[in-house]
Amino acid sequence: MGAFGQGLSRISKLLIDRDQANPEAVLARRQAYGVTLCCGEDVASSYTLQLAFLTAARIACRCFPGAVRLDLTPTLAQAPLLIWPWLRQTFGEALVEILGPEALGNRGSSVALNPLLFGSAPLIDGALRVTFDGWIAKVGPARDVPRLPEREYFPLAGILAASLALSELFLSFAGISLDATRRTVGLSLWRPDLAIDGGEALGTQVEYLPGPLWVLGLGHLGNAYLWSLATLPYRVPEDVEFALFDFDTIENDNVETGVILSTDDINSFKAHACDAWLRRRKFRTRLVERRFDATFRLQDKEPKLALCGFDSNPSRRDLPHAHFARVIDGGLGGMAANFDTISIRTLPNPRSPDELWPDLTKEEEAKLSAYHERMVRENPGYRQLEGDDCGRHDLAGKSVAVPFVGTSAASFVIAEAVRMLHDGPAYFDIKLGLGNPRTQVSRFRENYTAQDASGLSFARARDCRV
Repeated sequence: MGAFGQGLSRISKLLIDRDQANPEAVLARRQAYGVTLCCGEDVASSYTLQLAFLTAARIACRCFPGAVRLDLTPTLAQAPLLIWPWLRQTFGEALVEILGPEALGNRGSSVALNPLLFGSAPLIDGALRVTFDGWIAKVGPARDVPRLPEREYFPLAGILAASLALSELFLSFAGISLDATRRTVGLSLWRPDLAIDGGEALGTQVEYLPGPLWVLGLGHLGNAYLWSLATLPYRVPEDVEFALFDFDTIENDNVETGVILSTDDINSFKAHACDAWLRRRKFRTRLVERRFDATFRLQDKEPKLALCGFDSNPSRRDLPHAHFARVIDGGLGGMAANFDTISIRTLPNPRSPDELWPDLTKEEEAKLSAYHERMVRENPGYRQLEGDDCGRHDLAGKSVAVPFVGTSAASFVIAEAVRMLHDGPAYFDIKLGLGNPRTQVSRFRENYTAQDASGLSFARARDCRV
């Protein structure tokens, strides 16, 4: 991942940019860090805990390649996978698909490195507890944080909990936060503006899930959207169609940040790889492979809801021209100083698209270009990459991206769509930073109404409670 010809790791880029570190040395640090995922026996009967564990595995093996260890019993490995029962996979087989064939033969060690505890896993010194309740996700030192009641209301609480756990480990690993892994972090997907001990933060039992919809952009965020959508408890996945919109091909750095991609997908079109992954899980798809611009218009019988994961503001400003009934957009920071920031916006919105997604001013563009030029000229990490200065400048302009930020954002984006189907709290702007996980929100009014969901398709959820 460090060589110019193979692309620059978007994860390692954080430390290359900030510390002027050698790319190969950064990768070696990541590979040596070590994460142990510890699984209690009761995970076998919990949909949300299984999803949290699988999500943690998908994120951890990208942040810390080759350094993930599992601590689970052979009996648990043979338990049925609850997420996609029609695949007739075991929990262990799903983990092998993520971590490779050696995963189950590498079950921990005498010393558990940076352990994360799921379910009834025994207490280990220095471990982080990963727990949930309803729409609430919570992570903190296991010695201080007991398990929540873990009521199975909304499984994406498990995705958020896993994302927060890997965020805490990574922020500590990278020296970004001294409090990370020593503090308790909790967020509610039902009421992100409330502390998790507030009664309304728990949310409600999910009965309805988004039906056919668009996923615009299939990179870091788009992959996270699809992982989150496809792991929702749909009763009949064949009744749900995802319209995949992207024109680009897959490179090495896409695999590292895209949680549903693999190295086998490199050089394939993103839409094709995502299509294959979804169809294996019995969902229907339609593919649109072109750039999104102001000429795109919805046609009759096409989905009216869009989840947007574009990485540029000009495309976002064209969203109103398409005549979607609702758009939920996720945006991420892209620099070493703000890579962990998340912004969720919905359309309709009180602010205009130009206000929501402005271009850089000429002065800002000049400063950014000068910053990239200086980085290429003075940062030893870039001087050690092969290629010419033009190629290095292009790499300097790429975003820092770490997959737990995308999966965290996806849980909020899809939670917005699900709340809409349950007359839940309505937001048009949510902002948070994982390094300082306090949310700032703006609300339309108290709750969504049936009129807000008018024209949107929905599907029935199966009961996750065992």
